[in-house]
Amino acid sequence: MLAELAIANAAFAIIKTTLSNGKSLLDVGDDVLDKYFSAEKAINKEVETKGKSTAWEAHEAQFTLRKQQEELKFFLNKREIGGWVNWLKFKADHAREQKELAKLAARKRYARQKAIEENLTHAVKAFGILFVIMAAAFGVAVYWKGWP
Repeated sequence: MLAELAIANAAFAIIKTTLSNGKSLLDVGDDVLDKYFSAEKAINKEVETKGKSTAWEAHEAQFTLRKQQEELKFFLNKREIGGWVNWLKFKADHAREQKELAKLAARKRYARQKAIEENLTHAVKAFGILFVIMAAAFGVAVYWKGWP
């Protein structure tokens, strides 16, 4: 949890600095935004799954994220009307893209595994046919020569 919070804090610092300098979110970069979103998602997921032993740590992490979101909301609304709404739309689009990328990667893994299984099946069949042919040739050779 602390590692994810550190990643979220570092990414937020870059986002805040970029917006403070009058630049747009496009200048932040996809990797920084991706790190922030994934860290936020990991913290929220960990908060849901953790027990009471780290309840305070989880509470503090979520409080920090909420505070960062309020600052971001202030910066974005100050920059333009509806800036926060645009941010939320962007965040939803980003999450949708990440899901699609994950599905595409899963499809590629499945297709690759299916191809490996097919190739292995073909190899086993070829080895079996070769074995039958060699056994038949050995039988024919023994038959012609006669068994000693």
